Amino acid sequence: MRKYIILDMPINDIKKVMIVKIKDEVNMFLYDTLDDVPSIGDYSFETLQEAEDFFNKEFSKEKDSKASWIYVPNPIEDCQEDIIKPVRIKAINTCTPQWGTYEEFVNGKWIGIKF
Repeated sequence: MRKYIILDMPINDIKKVMIVKIKDEVNMFLYDTLDDVPSIGDYSFETLQEAEDFFNKEFSKEKDSKASWIYVPNPIEDCQEDIIKPVRIKAINTCTPQWGTYEEFVNGKWIGIKF
């Protein structure tokens, strides 16, 4: 399960928050942009409820409004959890991943990209 929300007003430069629950992991990713790019920070939680409670405490300043989350599919194998489109570290599935270099799956091919 992956879902994100765009904040009505940035809080400490954070404009978007994504919560990801895959298997037994729950992560919250923070973004200073609305673009589909790597996050600038993250938190880990033991449960989805803990992540949602933290979000409500830190980012949901409208106590009477219900947050409108946008659900997106889980990433495909080896792809980044914090990016919606299928993006991975170049050569991540080899013994020599190229950290800091990304590629996106487009029309059945992995294409190098820059953020």
